[in-house]
Amino acid sequence: MKKFICLVMALVMCAVVFTGCGKFDIENEDLTAYVKLGDITDFPYEELCERYEAYREQLSETTKSFYPTTGYTLDFFVTAELVGEDGTTTEIEAWTHDDDADYIKDYDVYRYADNSAFDYGVCYKVDDVSVSTTTGRTVKVDEAFSFTMELDEDYEDDALAGETVRFTVTVKKALPAVYTDSYISDLLVSFYNAVAKSKDVIEYGDTVKMNFTGTIDGEKFDGGTGENYSIVVGEAGFIDGFESQLVGHKNGEKFEITVTFPEDYELDETLAGKEAVFAIEIKDVYNDNALITENTPFSNIWELKYAFRVQSFSEYALMDFVYDRSELISYPDKLVSAFEKIYTNYVNREVSDMVATYAQYGMTYTKKEVREMLYPDGSDKTYIEESAKKAAYQYIVVKLTQKALGIEYTDEDYTADLEQIAADYTSYYGVEYTAKEIESLYGEEVMRLSFIETLVTDMLLDRISGAPEIPQSGTSES
Repeated sequence: MKKFICLVMALVMCAVVFTGCGKFDIENEDLTAYVKLGDITDFPYEELCERYEAYREQLSETTKSFYPTTGYTLDFFVTAELVGEDGTTTEIEAWTHDDDADYIKDYDVYRYADNSAFDYGVCYKVDDVSVSTTTGRTVKVDEAFSFTMELDEDYEDDALAGETVRFTVTVKKALPAVYTDSYISDLLVSFYNAVAKSKDVIEYGDTVKMNFTGTIDGEKFDGGTGENYSIVVGEAGFIDGFESQLVGHKNGEKFEITVTFPEDYELDETLAGKEAVFAIEIKDVYNDNALITENTPFSNIWELKYAFRVQSFSEYALMDFVYDRSELISYPDKLVSAFEKIYTNYVNREVSDMVATYAQYGMTYTKKEVREMLYPDGSDKTYIEESAKKAAYQYIVVKLTQKALGIEYTDEDYTADLEQIAADYTSYYGVEYTAKEIESLYGEEVMRLSFIETLVTDMLLDRISGAPEIPQSGTSES
């Protein structure tokens, strides 16, 4: 579904062109007169990584500050200091990453599913400790911020148990996630399903799947129940004492733990300071890093996540390879003209929408004034011309690639794909859509082209060379 929406958004400008123009017969024209198709036999994985990094760099130029919320990927430095009772500090070298060769890369910012411990915050891993902090303010790239935390009394390193640690963080990059965390999580779940080996006894750093039911004075409370809920022990950010009391228990064991909510618990003030009893049933136990090192070329989850992101990125980048490798001979004037009409309509709608938006706030602007703001010095004409040429070129490349790969796409295939997309839309947006409604929304030819591009890309994925082998499908329930 996600992939289709992205493709449609790239093609939605064309929604009326192809059936409406009728003057450029894309199926019967000799497209080789306009474009020489480039090499589609091999796509080096290393170049895909380079393209991904270039895209990230482009995004990073526009992200200089952010509120620490779901959907960002961070690169950052962190230093850690042990704070003594007299206020003096001692650097903890094992947790310190403070130079260009040593920083945490590609850490996803996320929000805990049950909101059990922290609101939106910066989350990052330092060895076996996950630290979360709600900053309450916007974080600026290259600007350091500090906070302290008290480690559990039963922390695994006796020298640090119960001690106070100050962390100082400097974000090097903050990028909007190129692909959703949920999508990468789905890939990780598939990986774990394929390779997971259960452990007998829970240790810090293990992934534990469990059922739990929390009660206060014998009564259940909102947010206190979870079924088949997975956490990494020591990294989940549950209230103090919850995760540490899991350590040492066995896979399949049923037991109870007792914890006390903080006095300043903000997520639900009715729980603040209260003692809660949790009935726990351990469903499965395994260790992420052990699974990764034993089953992949990677040494930790960060490297694996990066590989997954590049892999998912390739679904969209492969056609860029083909566009770059192909050679324009000449533009088909009729097709370009059809696209120019569509992009002209788009600009006009954009201007009208902006005029209406300003009007809602009591500001009066003419269409001419808004157009000049959006497209100074007549740049709308340049935008329309360049966009139309690019769209025409890419459209022809897609069709030539389809032919070169021998992909047949029938009316029956189209009907089936359209019905599936309508069902996906209904599920995705929570509003019922029919196949005809989807078709009328985007246009038949746009829908056909998006389906064909998906087929083309799926076939090209098999032509990536040098990619690391990663299990992609599960064999057991996780």
